[in-house]
Amino acid sequence: MSRPGNEAKAKRSAKPDPELNAVVLRKAVVRRLPRRLAGTGQLRLPAMPSQVDEYVQRLQAIFTALGRTFDEDDLAKLRRMLEGKLQAAFKESPYARVVVNYETNPPPKVSLTYKMSIQVSTIADEYAEWVANRTAPLFGAHPDAKVMALASSLGAPAEVPVLDVGAGTGRNTLPLARAGFPTDAIELAPALAGILRDDVAKEGMSDRVRVFEGDALDPALGVPLGHYRLVVLAEVIASHARSVAQVGAMLRRMTELLAPDGVLLFSAFITRSGYTPSPEVREAGEIFWSCLFSRNDLAIATLSLDLKPLSDESVYDFEHEHLPPEAWPPTGWFAEWVSGLDVIDVPLGHAPFELRWLAYRRRS
Repeated sequence: MSRPGNEAKAKRSAKPDPELNAVVLRKAVVRRLPRRLAGTGQLRLPAMPSQVDEYVQRLQAIFTALGRTFDEDDLAKLRRMLEGKLQAAFKESPYARVVVNYETNPPPKVSLTYKMSIQVSTIADEYAEWVANRTAPLFGAHPDAKVMALASSLGAPAEVPVLDVGAGTGRNTLPLARAGFPTDAIELAPALAGILRDDVAKEGMSDRVRVFEGDALDPALGVPLGHYRLVVLAEVIASHARSVAQVGAMLRRMTELLAPDGVLLFSAFITRSGYTPSPEVREAGEIFWSCLFSRNDLAIATLSLDLKPLSDESVYDFEHEHLPPEAWPPTGWFAEWVSGLDVIDVPLGHAPFELRWLAYRRRS
């Protein structure tokens, strides 16, 4: 008979059986990989506060791939920090980014350090990047069919002074001037204004084209009041107006520049009847150069202005019908962009908003 003390001693000295299952051992090796995994990286996130949960999931997936596990408290902290940065960045500019830099900590740690910062980009910055990295012509080689048709309908070219606001590199300015219209241009982005001035000089049209570089709302720019028979804002409100108040301020200034009975033409993304965009769709619209407004928004923006509506037409339909076959589409991105597909991934024609040409006449 063994003694109780001897039994206890035997239990203490017993060794567990070794693990011999290859599948189990393979998984056990994988669990040790994070001790040697190392990595650094950077994500530049569009400043969309509504997408904070989507961004957290993507960051969590990246960190998990590096063997770094975040518990609920870690993820909550990440989310709070990211949400604050996204809101601040979006308020600053729809072209801003939240930059997340991350780096695994050195062994034997299996943790990760991340930092967030805001990278602000202005309209001028964005277009400077276009000039540096995209192939010309940036906006297409042909003028807008609507612009040329409307200008021609107003009388003899020499008697129809035109102002092209947000003229870019002169896609509409130069053809208007070539056709005999006295044409002035306003361009905010120095990179684009420089190209336009150079091309005006090369074509010997400095006597017919003036280029004003700066903000169209700035009275100090020197643009003459009450002078123009036609004022054009092609893709300006569509791309850059963030609120009804901004639309109203722009249209008010354009009305001041129009001669009595002059015509204002602009393009804007207009929602279809019965559709109210969610915050995430509105944010995406601003980020993808497709700012969304309803017809009620336009009514509010023009409420106190001496403007009478003249026409309201689909940009896609009008340009597709009236541009020469070789000019359609004007760019590789044009057809999808004017149809709202830069904002939402749906079949062509299914977006609940589209770019439209809107024309108003200033009452005499």
